[in-house]
Amino acid sequence: MAEQIIKERLKRTWIPFFSRFGSLTEIQKKVIPKILEDKNLVIISPAATGKTEAAVAPIVERLLEKNKTDFSILYVSPTRALVNDLYRRLQYPLEYLNLKIEKKTGDRPRINEKRLPFILLTTPESFDSLLSRHPRIFISLSYVVLDELHLLDNTPRGDQLRILLNRLRRINSNIKYYALSATIDDKNIGERYFSDWEVCEISLKKEIEEMLIPEKEKPIDVIPLLYQIFKQKILNKILIFFNARSTAEMFVPLLKKHLNTDKVWVHHASLTKQKREEVEKLMEKEKMGILCATTTLELGIDIGDIDCVVLYRPPFNISSLLQRIGRGNRRSEKIFAIGIYKNNWERLLFEIFFDCAKEGKLYERYYNPSLAVIPQQIFSYLYQRRRVGTTFNSLKNIFNNIYEEEIIKKVLSYLLENEYIKTQSKGVYFLSEKLENLVNYGRIHSNIQQKSFGEYELYDIDTERKLGYIFYPQPKFIFGGITYELVEIKKKERRIYARKIGESEATSKLFEGTGTGGYFFELAKIIKKRIFPNLSEWEFPFFIDQDKLYLFHFLGSLYGSILAMAYKLDERKVIDLDGKVFLFEENYADILLERKFPKADKEAILKIIENNLFILEDALGSGGFFRYLPKDLQIYDHALRLDIERLFKFLDNVSLVEINKDLALIFLEGYI
Repeated sequence: MAEQIIKERLKRTWIPFFSRFGSLTEIQKKVIPKILEDKNLVIISPAATGKTEAAVAPIVERLLEKNKTDFSILYVSPTRALVNDLYRRLQYPLEYLNLKIEKKTGDRPRINEKRLPFILLTTPESFDSLLSRHPRIFISLSYVVLDELHLLDNTPRGDQLRILLNRLRRINSNIKYYALSATIDDKNIGERYFSDWEVCEISLKKEIEEMLIPEKEKPIDVIPLLYQIFKQKILNKILIFFNARSTAEMFVPLLKKHLNTDKVWVHHASLTKQKREEVEKLMEKEKMGILCATTTLELGIDIGDIDCVVLYRPPFNISSLLQRIGRGNRRSEKIFAIGIYKNNWERLLFEIFFDCAKEGKLYERYYNPSLAVIPQQIFSYLYQRRRVGTTFNSLKNIFNNIYEEEIIKKVLSYLLENEYIKTQSKGVYFLSEKLENLVNYGRIHSNIQQKSFGEYELYDIDTERKLGYIFYPQPKFIFGGITYELVEIKKKERRIYARKIGESEATSKLFEGTGTGGYFFELAKIIKKRIFPNLSEWEFPFFIDQDKLYLFHFLGSLYGSILAMAYKLDERKVIDLDGKVFLFEENYADILLERKFPKADKEAILKIIENNLFILEDALGSGGFFRYLPKDLQIYDHALRLDIERLFKFLDNVSLVEINKDLALIFLEGYI
């Protein structure tokens, strides 16, 4: 459909939604005609290509054609920050059309059933709360939009959303669905959330220009080089991503001092929401500035045009890299990014991640359901049915096509045995009083792991303003890019009072790391090919030195350490070298004979998972209700998240090739 025809079809919505842009983007030209035909869609397109307007404008047009202005659109976004950003973007066009828009998040928990908006913006957790507390409001609903679905899918929150949609369909089956996503590997993502769907996709057309620079001895060494690049390329607004809050904080005073500017800010989860929003507005308003951020700004929060994204050390995977660099140059055809690496291995990862990003190959984990969502959704649904209770068949229906019946029964029995739920008559279940606190504080609606961002609340003693949260009190410390000295600790209230001081030697090591699972094991083939280009796809190298066998695996630290522990249980003396190489000190004759990866015993792997249940819980993102599973299902859930069955198949395909010892030792010296 030509743009002029689309413009004529959007009689009411063209002016408020598109007139300020002048023309439609490619994805908008593709999507709008299909939505006007009421087709369910998965819309895949890079950041800043207008996916939101592509979905919302034609939906609104269709509703206004029918004179429908009651509660009609539910727009579900992954985070409160994105909900707030969407509200700012959509408020003007909807108010222009005299349509009411509201948002419901944990910050704005209440809703008036008698004065519902035309469109409601919310998060999965608040959607859960609404379904449990106000199910009747959804009878009038016509459309559901799932925003940034790639950030939720294949996580506990994504499975929660799948079940919530099942529950919604039991109330109202006459709804159209639209899922918006950035570039992803799995084009069948839509089938998990709704039926009869089509994919509308625009691939990444922006050219990515990257520059990789070494850090050398100290972090400060890289700043003069960065300054030269910023000056030479006339880069005024820069976003620097860090993998740790403490490093982001450390860089703020260094940049201020050596670039001679006070327009350097920091953004991370330990700052108060108010402080983060202040920084976002500053970055959007100012023509020049540097923002040091962690994963909190990987999402599509609008902070204006960014001239350059700097990545301090490689991110955890290719998807994360794409999210980060997608925050820059949003309105131009070219993305400019700088990667700062500490050693040869980090440089190699950067090169591979950038190359894969350009090709649109992300090597993400395959989908496996999260079992920890089962107890959470049992609690949530029982709360929705708190007056009449529910049966096993009803529970089975809301979990339809996601979990096996035997697993649901096992979780239900465990919750009964531990008195989290109860029966008042045979076969009818209710919540027990044991969950009263979870219900009262709304925690039954969230699968987000309850990570504390600090053992202490931090306050400015002079202004009495809350600054955020820290784990480790220090005499002098940097927080929010400002140097403070500790004044008082109130241990009972878990509060710290501090005072601003001038520039001084201070630490930023105030936080506890949250860990990461790292890249998926299938990336091992790509890494191996880059280092050993003469080997075929499934050939992995080994060599022998001083009666020890070195086997290159490149599976990463998580998989490398788990396999090494499994081999040890098989009485092999083996060490994993930094997630790259297995060092077998003895008992490796079968490897030499068969030229195959040694088989890891499945029972051994499960034993290792059992012994490390709660360490792995964080690395694998197991969800807030993981500990409400029986132990055998906790082990099984971790095995699913690790994708152990597919790992075994991957290793079975590998054949081992002996390589020159001297060449291999050169690699070891350069990369480990």
